[in-house]
Amino acid sequence: MMIKFTEEQKAKGINVFEIEEDELLFEGEYIEGEGKSYVITGIATIEGERYHEFQIEFELLEEPKSESAEDIMGAEWDWYDYIC
Repeated sequence: MMIKFTEEQKAKGINVFEIEEDELLFEGEYIEGEGKSYVITGIATIEGERYHEFQIEFELLEEPKSESAEDIMGAEWDWYDYIC
């Protein structure tokens, strides 16, 4: 399943998050996956450099209430890894 962030979701900042320990600011374009396992693709800003088509694989602690962008992005992550 693929969920593309809408302009409304982007305006609300649902697609944006920070990973402080890596000094990474991420702007998601879309999410792929199901259950607890997902990959989010977007633009990563690391130390002032922007990387397009950057991907982060992550697993949630629990399955989201629904497979909506809001519920997936609002859930707590168990782990994550950078794909590219």
